[in-house]
Amino acid sequence: MDKFINSPWFVKIISFFIALMLFMMVNYDNIYNQPAGVLPPVSPGTYTLEEVEVTPIFDTERFAVTEMAESVQVNLKGPQSSITLFQFTRPSYEVFVDLTDLEAGVHNVSVEHRGFPNDVTVSIVPKFVRVVLQEKKTVSLPVEVELVNRDEVAEGYSIGTPIVTPVNVEVTAAEEFIDQVAIAKVYIDVKGADQTFEKSGPVKLYDHFGNELHLDVDPSVVDVRIPVTSPYKEVPIKVSRQGELPEGLSINTLTVDPKVVTIFGPQDVLNNISLIEGIDLDLSEITQSQTVQLTVPKPRGVEKVDPEVVNVTVELSVEETLILEEIPIEITGLPEGYTAGFITPENQFTDVILKGSRVLLDKVSRGDIQVFVDINQLSPGEHEVDLQVVGPQNLLLQTATEKALIIVEENEQEDQ
Repeated sequence: MDKFINSPWFVKIISFFIALMLFMMVNYDNIYNQPAGVLPPVSPGTYTLEEVEVTPIFDTERFAVTEMAESVQVNLKGPQSSITLFQFTRPSYEVFVDLTDLEAGVHNVSVEHRGFPNDVTVSIVPKFVRVVLQEKKTVSLPVEVELVNRDEVAEGYSIGTPIVTPVNVEVTAAEEFIDQVAIAKVYIDVKGADQTFEKSGPVKLYDHFGNELHLDVDPSVVDVRIPVTSPYKEVPIKVSRQGELPEGLSINTLTVDPKVVTIFGPQDVLNNISLIEGIDLDLSEITQSQTVQLTVPKPRGVEKVDPEVVNVTVELSVEETLILEEIPIEITGLPEGYTAGFITPENQFTDVILKGSRVLLDKVSRGDIQVFVDINQLSPGEHEVDLQVVGPQNLLLQTATEKALIIVEENEQEDQ
């Protein structure tokens, strides 16, 4: 069968029958008009088109048709050849109402037609239709963002306020429909979101009862930026000093702004961070009072640090010297069951030399200075240990005696 259909003979046979049909239709009137007795007479043909769409012609910029019959019945009558040819070829035709010269209001207008054969009589049922023409109105509405699956964002993350571009859309329609519009929305799915993202979505209109309205919206699609914030934590920062100031200069004040930064990242990473270090201030590059910007390092596993830069303001002054005499030396870190004493210095005192700005030196008292030796790791016996000194910030502290000779002894335990 397939071979026959695809053969040249099949195409020729079909072409012949089509040509024969066309010939019969074109010459049907000649056959019908032959003298009596040659061929029997043939009656005129009729044909009915059901539910033919009615096209309104009007100023679409100014008006909207809010009520009109959508379709009519079209009856055709004429020579059978023309009717048959119409049925076979289905030429382009149109059924319409012309509203171009009408203003807003209710009108009864005749239904017109074009594109049908000239020798065919066309009758339309109904001949007149009721048309309601209303002026168009344009309003501007803000677009609200409806977040879908908001409870299903990545664990620990939160959604910020969405940003819509453009903020407003314009709705154009007949005033009757404009008055029904209550809200314009765009829906964005945030399921599994773990970072800020952008997405486009169609704008949908709803009335006061939540029913969707299908009206012209400009633009019909808007862009939405959804801020997604990871878990965060505020932690202090520590600025370490490297190098030394040029000779003769001293730090009067050193301030860090801000002292606390916010870090973002997985909760298990944040739980292990209580301080951010590694921010180094090179004192050798400070030659005058100034503010320098230092980058805050991002700890491993942290997604973001805010702010990324802190301001360190250094106020310098001329370095002066103050000596505090006979500051007592303390012993720290003495294990239980041991005693310790000084061999040198015998009096267990040392002088402390302080260098810094006059403003800071004038505020220092003996109680602000602590000198000590740490013997936590020492075994029984004599040991030479370094003296350590702590005091007010931004002062250079030095002990007159650098080392002390300490004897550590284990307490004798009484026999039970």
